[in-house]
Amino acid sequence: MMTVPQKLKILKFINILLIVFLIPILLIYLMLIIPEYSACNDAMFEGEKGIDIWGSKIDCDAESRAFSEAFFQMFSMIVGGVSFVLILINIFYFRLKKRL
Repeated sequence: MMTVPQKLKILKFINILLIVFLIPILLIYLMLIIPEYSACNDAMFEGEKGIDIWGSKIDCDAESRAFSEAFFQMFSMIVGGVSFVLILINIFYFRLKKRL
C-alpha cells in the first residue's frame, strides 16, 4: 500500500510530465494551426487565398482547407484532453495534500 506522500510525488511527476508535453503542443497549436485554420475559415470560393496573422498567404483550395480543418480538430482534442487530465490530476493532488 502506498502512503500519501508517495502518491503526491507520483501525481506531481505525472503533472510535470504532462505540462512538458503540453507546452510545445500548445505553442504549435496557437502559432501555426489556429492562424492557418482562421485564414481560410471564411473563404467561399475555390482557389481563394487567405492571409494568416503572420502575413503569409495561404491557398484555400478544398484539399488544404480539409487538411487544416482536420489538423485543427485533432490538435483541439489533444490540447483539450491533456488539459482535462491536468485539471483532474491537480484536483486529486490538492485533495490528497489536504489530508496531510
